[in-house]
Amino acid sequence: MIMSYTIEITRSVVSYRTSTGVTPTGGRYGGEWMEGETRVIEPSFTVCEAYDACDAEWWEGDVVAWAIDRIDRTGVTDPSTYPIGDAVPEHAWLHGRYEDPYEGDSKVTETSVRLTGDWCPQQRAKAFHKVSRL
Repeated sequence: MIMSYTIEITRSVVSYRTSTGVTPTGGRYGGEWMEGETRVIEPSFTVCEAYDACDAEWWEGDVVAWAIDRIDRTGVTDPSTYPIGDAVPEHAWLHGRYEDPYEGDSKVTETSVRLTGDWCPQQRAKAFHKVSRL
């Protein structure tokens, strides 16, 4: 019997700067730092990846190895709890951000990952330790 292991990946694209524009006379305005506030460029969306029979076969039943592979692809490395002990609760998450190479902090993709379902706290801790490299 395969248990219900899910990885919830939530992404949003934000800016830490005010909108920019051009005035009728050709001048530019905006782009000021927002003192840590953000404006939404693309609203958040969540994708859930579920461990299935094919994953179980491919990963030889190692759900933690499967999770590490999937999480590594998202670029998240920062845990919401620190230090990471031997057990991580379900409400904990991993977070990462990627600044657009051309727009910098004017376009930032923020990603968070949670392990939900039948994960035990010790499995979550193993995955968190590995992807956070702590």
